[in-house]
Amino acid sequence: MIVEDIGDQVRRVKTGVSGFDDLVEGGFPEGFNILVMGLPGTGKTLLGQEFLYRGALAGEPGVYISLDMSDAIFRQQGDEFGWEIERLEKEDKLSIIKVPLDRKSIKLFDIIGEEVNRIGAKRLVFDSLASFSINIDQFEVPLVYDSEVMKVLDSSNMGDKELFYTGNSKQRMTYLAINHLTKMKTTNVIITDQISEGSNSSIDGVSEYVCDGVVCMYNELIGVKHARTMSVLKMRDTNHSPYVHNFDFNNGGISVKPAETI
Repeated sequence: MIVEDIGDQVRRVKTGVSGFDDLVEGGFPEGFNILVMGLPGTGKTLLGQEFLYRGALAGEPGVYISLDMSDAIFRQQGDEFGWEIERLEKEDKLSIIKVPLDRKSIKLFDIIGEEVNRIGAKRLVFDSLASFSINIDQFEVPLVYDSEVMKVLDSSNMGDKELFYTGNSKQRMTYLAINHLTKMKTTNVIITDQISEGSNSSIDGVSEYVCDGVVCMYNELIGVKHARTMSVLKMRDTNHSPYVHNFDFNNGGISVKPAETI
């Protein structure tokens, strides 16, 4: 079973990524928003893809929201690891939403919610917050969710129109986006960029505080060779590994090494 209920402890969603679940007491806490942060080329998207793939195989459908990668490249990258992405799509175990960045007033979270409901998604990957914040003028994020609040607004001659935030504050939009993803009741991997090499800060400056967990991924030049490493910066309700772990790519996906092998 992919979700474990350990006594009175938090229910955990296994990522299925080789070696990773050992770092977080068996998996991500169910329903959490997990920020995966790193510079380009560190493997962030691949981690999100494998999280969805392993879940799909275990009967947990997932939705991938892409602002950065075409759906064709997503499938191609998955096929390189033998993941048969198209088959999973046809079986409604995996869905790819390619977000157009040449339109205005996109009600992105309505689109996401409809697809989550359609396939009964349990997992979600949002790729990426960095692109979302760059293109914030194209999106509308709902401000009101509570029907009782809407009744008050109706009595103030607001009608039954849902309110949306369409401002230009990247921090405000990022906060609202993460908050709305929480309401999907899925376990979410949210991808973003680091501000600079060696930093544990995101370029938006707020997502690492709002999200329940933060995984940092690195691709550092050591001598004449690049070394891929990752660390769990925070994970609420979890006694996570305090170490930096090497990882690499193999035929099946990502493989995270125990800290003592470093």
